[in-house]
Amino acid sequence: MTQANRKLTILATAAHPDDIELQIGGTLIRYVKEGHRVVMAIACTGNVGSKMHTGPEIEAIRAVEAANAAKVIGAELIIMGHKDGEVWQDNATWKEYVDLLRHINPDVILTHDEHDYVHDHSNVGEMTYRAAIWASVANIPDTKNPPMTHIPTVFFFETIGAIRSQPADYYVDITQEFQQKLEAFRCHESQHGDFLEKQFGVSDWFSYLEALGRLRGFQCGAKYAETFRIAPTWPNQKTYRLLPPIQFGPR
Repeated sequence: MTQANRKLTILATAAHPDDIELQIGGTLIRYVKEGHRVVMAIACTGNVGSKMHTGPEIEAIRAVEAANAAKVIGAELIIMGHKDGEVWQDNATWKEYVDLLRHINPDVILTHDEHDYVHDHSNVGEMTYRAAIWASVANIPDTKNPPMTHIPTVFFFETIGAIRSQPADYYVDITQEFQQKLEAFRCHESQHGDFLEKQFGVSDWFSYLEALGRLRGFQCGAKYAETFRIAPTWPNQKTYRLLPPIQFGPR
């Protein structure tokens, strides 16, 4: 259990439905199993995520899929309502993230790496990171929620394909959670055999999850693992571990 059995609130922010399940589903499942509160905040509706459906059609489909996946994980779900490709680093959107953090009051934030491959991803990660300290500051104009009383710790998860990833600071053993992670990702049925394959030319994303999970597990002595980098932000570095740990031998 993390930090002497204290129950934490975990906020995962990402750009699109399925980003979280694909990249950190196992870690969130493990947090839930250990009794922590987990909230998934998705910036976009997924309105371009189809080669077969109109924007409104696929939005409705993906909202249901996202809800089903969050249920598998055991997380709360927030869809912020931005259109795909329209998440920009502007003052209004940054304040939206300040208010999101104040509303959820997280101890730990997991978000996109700044070097991810589309601007929706990198902008969500950057604005989440830049909101983490300011969410505790008073007198920010045009915000709705009162300031937090603490500064959450931010971790960045890997880029898709691990193409631009920097060396990991932390590994999380998801061996016991891996099949449940696949179940959560499988909830996004509209993406399998349609958008993910036709857009990116990858017919089997489950093989990717298997390969990456095993590689990260091999690196840390587990069967499957997910990795994170900590945002090096003074003064909120903690002396205790906030991510579920690697435990050598049976958990």
